[in-house]
Amino acid sequence: MFVNFKNLFTQPALISSAVITLLLLGIQKIGVLEPLELKIYDQMMQMRSDPGEDPRLLIVAVGEKDLQKWNWPLSSQILDQALGKLEEYEPRAIGLDIFRDLPVEPGHEKLLQRLQESDIIVPVCKHSDTSSSGNPGTPPPTGVEAERVGFSDVVEDTDGVIRRNLLSVSTDASDPCQSVSSLSLQLALKYLAVGGIQPEFTPNRELKLRDIVFKPLQPHVGGYKKADTNGYQILLNYRSSRAIAKQVTITELLENQVKPELVKDRIVLIGSTAPSLNDIFNTPYTSGRSDISGKMSGVEIHAHSVSQILSVVLNKQPLFWFLPGWGEVFWIWGWTLIGGLIAWRIQHPLGLGLATGTTLLVLFGSNFAIFTQAGWFPVVSPSLGLILATGSVLAYIAYQTKQQQAIILQRVQEQKELIAQLQALTTNNQYNTQQPTTLANTVYAQTQELAPSIVLNKRYKIVNNLGAGGFSYTYLAEDIKRPGNPQCVVKQLHPANQEAEYLTILGRLFKTEAEILEVLGKHPQIPYLLAFLEENQQFYIVQEFISGNPLSDELTPGKRFSQAEVIAILKEILQVLVFIHGYGVIHRDLKPSNLIRRKADGKIVLIDFGAVKQIQPQEQDSQTIAIGTPGFAPAEQMSGQPTMNSDIYALGMIAIQALTGIYPKVFRRDVNSGTVIIQVESQTGEQVWQYWWEIAETTKDFAKVLDKMVHMDFTQRYQSASEVLNNLESL
Repeated sequence: MFVNFKNLFTQPALISSAVITLLLLGIQKIGVLEPLELKIYDQMMQMRSDPGEDPRLLIVAVGEKDLQKWNWPLSSQILDQALGKLEEYEPRAIGLDIFRDLPVEPGHEKLLQRLQESDIIVPVCKHSDTSSSGNPGTPPPTGVEAERVGFSDVVEDTDGVIRRNLLSVSTDASDPCQSVSSLSLQLALKYLAVGGIQPEFTPNRELKLRDIVFKPLQPHVGGYKKADTNGYQILLNYRSSRAIAKQVTITELLENQVKPELVKDRIVLIGSTAPSLNDIFNTPYTSGRSDISGKMSGVEIHAHSVSQILSVVLNKQPLFWFLPGWGEVFWIWGWTLIGGLIAWRIQHPLGLGLATGTTLLVLFGSNFAIFTQAGWFPVVSPSLGLILATGSVLAYIAYQTKQQQAIILQRVQEQKELIAQLQALTTNNQYNTQQPTTLANTVYAQTQELAPSIVLNKRYKIVNNLGAGGFSYTYLAEDIKRPGNPQCVVKQLHPANQEAEYLTILGRLFKTEAEILEVLGKHPQIPYLLAFLEENQQFYIVQEFISGNPLSDELTPGKRFSQAEVIAILKEILQVLVFIHGYGVIHRDLKPSNLIRRKADGKIVLIDFGAVKQIQPQEQDSQTIAIGTPGFAPAEQMSGQPTMNSDIYALGMIAIQALTGIYPKVFRRDVNSGTVIIQVESQTGEQVWQYWWEIAETTKDFAKVLDKMVHMDFTQRYQSASEVLNNLESL
């Protein structure tokens, strides 16, 4: 299929989405959006399902009551007793998240001996941090080799929340802590070693356990744009917002209240959970909460880190993954383009709001679904892109509409001038030829009805004649150059004469007509223009064929519509009038037969536009152009001076006909008030006049609206279709 790339690349939705995407990428790169992305990350973390405690772990907690009983820091004797009991219960590994770089008597030497000799106990140290806090670091217990020690350092984001799992770091000789592996990695490796799983390294020096490669975190992934990813980090996949593992207190352990099966073959972590010791950190579960819920102690965070490593290796839990750079560009651009296309296709405020809101929900929903599978995609930038693209396209449409309105208003004025010139030529022709009858005698002789099977412009094949009016024939045709030969409507216009000057002016008139109908046809309830043709000095309009039934088929004599049904019809047509009146166009012939209820969607379509009907042949003594249908056209229109609210009058008469079931030709006016009255037959057979609302089943407020719509004096009538719409909404 042929694609017009020139038109494609000039579409406002495409251009605006590309520009906005580049703008957002620049803003994103400097980290402006990172805090918002992290907040949404936290919310998605909180929304995930909770699998509960990890049965492979046990935490021996030192809480506030334990501090009251044993004091702080715990003596080396207490720690040695606790470690001894745990070793008796045969755990796979023990992590001691309590510093013991300095002696705390009694029992310090005995504790050191246990730490030096045990192959399952992992004590901790802390690296120095001279770059920010100036922390000098904490060395491990004396005599314990660095490769048997795990560091307890954690990585906080700029907002103080721990979202990353630091697995290893490099050290220098001045650092008191020479351990390169974290406490969580050391404990996980000891657990896995029992199953024969040993760490390996890829050629890129990436950690590999079994067939899983732990790819280190980069500064520009997911919502991060300026993250400090020094060392070997991965994104920490928290297991639970509640307890990560079964907890017992150190007092319960020392007093033999802990069952051996809670310890056997598990990883045991010993550490403080007492808030008074300030070893408490913010986590993604803290975000959006004013209390301390969601905060976790250091030993609990280490437990989450251990659980993640074990789950990835043993349970096939995916590591967090991210879009590559080019993929992120397309991700943001795609949603931005969708926002632009929505605004381009849906311009009704309510529909646009619903569509935009629904699309944002889809964006957040899809992001959360991806997040549950450990994928972290940007959310803020595509959301902003979607909203900004919607706004920019709406601004473009508003500007374009304003420009089009100015052009169409100019074309409408040109129409009036051209029509006046044609009428002058017609009048002169009548005068010069001294014909006593109407000019129709000469007009129709020059216009032949098209026979079926004739093809116009090598494309539009005439099928049959739909009817004839004072100025045109109307045909049903097929577009033989489109797949399926879709039907269309062809109107053949009657030139009043064949003089060169007349035809030249008429050609200019049709050109302005084409420009106006091209714009009006953009409304979904107005037939769109397919072509404007001139062949053999004959003029043709080709428009969309509306499959459906005219409203005149529904408004049958004696049939009364309910007030709700009539209001629904009014609102639908008024919205079309707001559109056409915005371009300075008056329909001039609003009546039930020109309103088609489209079969496809039940919408009412307004047909039979065009100022060319004003050039139909007139009587010799006619001084004005009266276009309209008696009963629906107001007095000022019948006298040749239609206004915008002439269409409102016609619509009001349609509404009264629908409510009363009586055709407007029998309507009369009250002498004093000028309001519509209807002649009806009483039970005695007497003919009496009644106000229309006494016959219809309607409320007084709605009757007032309709009476104002059909006021005889157009200055007392509603001045705009939007004014009527607002009044109907307020009923």
